[in-house]
Formats: sequence, C-alpha cells, structure tokens
Amino acid sequence: MAGFGTVPLALMLAAGAVHAQDADSMFSYSGFGTVGATRSSSGQGDFVSSLYQRSGAGASRSWDVGTDTKLGAQAVARFSDKLTGVVQVVAMARSDNTYNPRFEWANLQYAFTPDFKVRVGRTALPTFMVSDTRLVGYANTWARPPVEVYSDIPMTNLDGFDASYRSHFGSVINTLQVYAGRTDINTVDERGQKTPTTTIRKAIGFSDTIETGAWTARIGYLQSDVTFALAPGFDLKVAQKSYSVGAAYDPGAWFIQGEFTSVRLPGFTPTVNGSYVTGGYRLGNFTPYAIYAKGTSSNTPALVSYDQKTASVGVRWDAMKNVAVKLQADRIEPLKGTTGYFTNVRPGLTGSKVNLVTVAVDFVF
Repeated sequence: MAGFGTVPLALMLAAGAVHAQDADSMFSYSGFGTVGATRSSSGQGDFVSSLYQRSGAGASRSWDVGTDTKLGAQAVARFSDKLTGVVQVVAMARSDNTYNPRFEWANLQYAFTPDFKVRVGRTALPTFMVSDTRLVGYANTWARPPVEVYSDIPMTNLDGFDASYRSHFGSVINTLQVYAGRTDINTVDERGQKTPTTTIRKAIGFSDTIETGAWTARIGYLQSDVTFALAPGFDLKVAQKSYSVGAAYDPGAWFIQGEFTSVRLPGFTPTVNGSYVTGGYRLGNFTPYAIYAKGTSSNTPALVSYDQKTASVGVRWDAMKNVAVKLQADRIEPLKGTTGYFTNVRPGLTGSKVNLVTVAVDFVF
C-alpha cells in the first residue's frame, strides 16, 4: 500500500540492506529500529503502544523509553526464482519488562506465478492497512499506529499459511489474500512469573486491497476461537469476529487516510469499534501531520471495556538517508467512565485528559 507516506516493506528494507541483493547472492540482510521517549502528564495510568507491554509512560514513570523503542533484523533467502524464505526477529518491550527478541516472521513462500503466491509458517497478520509495516516506524509518518484501532487486534502474526492473488484490470490492481492459522499470547505478571496462556485457534480470514493511481482501499475479516485463561482451572472461551475497512489517497504532496475496525468478543468485551483519520502535507524533508482517533464500546455487560479518543499533531523530519526524526503530541481522553487503553490504572484517571509528548528516531539499515 502506497498511501500515508509508507513504503512497501520489502523495498524499504532492501534499500538499506546490509548485504545488497544481486544475481549472485542467495541471502540478503536488513534491519530497522526506533529509539523513542514518551512523557505523560498523568500519574494515574500507563500509556502503552501495545497491550502486551507491562508498563509505560505515566504511573510507572513520567518518561518512558520502552513505549516505541525496538530493533528488528530480517534475513531473506532466495532458493530459486519461485521459492524464498524470510526470518524476522524483533526486540521490543514485552510483558516482562524486558526486550527479549522474538521471531516475528519465519516462513517459506512459493510463487506459482508472479501474481499468485503461497506462504507457510509464521506470517504477518493482515488485519490493517499497515500490517506489514506495523512495527517499522520509518515506514510510517506517525510515531505509532493509533491504539484505538491497532490495539483492538494486538496480534501481529499467525502460525499457518496464507495465499495471495493479484489481478490487473487496466490501471486497477486488486490483491486478494486469504489466511488461516493459530497463535498463543504469553505474558508474565509483575513478579516475572508466566501467566496462563491466551490461545487463538481456528483463525481464518481474508483481506482485499484495491489500488489505482493515488487511491488505495482495503477491507478485511477475521474470525477465531479465543480461550482466555483467567485463572488456574477457569477458562473463558469465546468466538471472535472482526471487520475492518480503510482507504487512503496519496498524490505525493499530501495524503489522507482512515480506517475503521469492529471487534466482537462476546462475554469478554463488548463490541469495540475503533476508527481514525489522519492527514499531512510534505514540505521538503518535513511532513507535518494530524490524527484523530476514537474507540468506543457497546453497552453490553463485559469484563473489559475500552472507550477513548485521541487528538494528535506531529512532524516527521527526514534528517538523512534512512533516518527520520519525529515529534508527536497527543491529547487522550478516556470516555464513558472507563480508563480507555491505559494500564496500571490508579484512582483519578477516569474523566481526566492526558497529554503525551513523544520524540522518536526511526531508521533502517
């Protein structure tokens, strides 16, 4: 997807590859990373960029470097013109407050034709418009994806398979992707002890992306069986369904993009709807931008509810080749008497407004 100032991940990483790919090279290596710091005005709750993070800026510490800081490395092996393999490892803040590296991708791809490809192994979960570049800060204009949408489906990969087929209709390119798989969500408590695993089984879904000129549009669907291990011997099993739609217009000098997602986990959370709209203008090496995002929950009784809105402004500075510096300010307001997407919540957060400031340096190599 070419909108919102993004660059296709394969092209972006190839541009900064440690070992350039050529006709005589079977392997290529590349990487990406972010060094960031976020400050929160509130001590009543932690802001986190992923629900897998144990702590963040706010209640645990006013300044936090783990919210966005990460380092990733990727290796691609080309066994033939049709068969390739990829491994991607990412180190970032985890639920145990460490930066332990984990395999984000590990798969084999076979290209039956240039337009029909099948992958087996651990692949990116294609739930959003920037799923492939979700963890690659340099590929996106913003400091991070809006949590009101991207935290609703926090998983970033599946163990299974996917197949994609690209069709051409004049100037229109349509890419249909179907996938199936499973994954486990492992976390630890504040003492570093492993907590019961949340399992996701029988996950199946599709995404369909249409591109023509400066326009990109996408729809997606995912369903799965989710088991929440709430306590030893007590599991909550629910059937999850999610729907997503997005569109972007990027003629070059400016851009606008929006997404909407609806996630249903009956009995655990009410129906959660998340949306955002963002836009910006490119002025040489500088790109000022703005984001408005909102997450709302239905009134159905449930164990967890998320209601929150965020208004953000920022600027991206492409300081040098393969390096971007970002400054972003967010004003976050939990809604409907909830604590929004904050963690480690203390009394006083409900009904308050929280200001965040983030400075980040993104790079690829």
